[in-house]
Amino acid sequence: MPKFSFTAEKLADTLTPGQTTNARGTLSASSPEAAKKAVERSLRSRGYEPTGSITITPK
Repeated sequence: MPKFSFTAEKLADTLTPGQTTNARGTLSASSPEAAKKAVERSLRSRGYEPTGSITITPK
């Protein structure tokens, strides 16, 4: 399965309103679209709502 890098900007912290952060990392996924969905799902499960861009690039 291909590996991708991601950068997520302007993540709103749902547990601490008014706070934002950024995240970056790598993951394996079948396609860039699948990688983006996985990143969004993972961020939401950790209490962050993506309000900015999520960039996916092949690694």
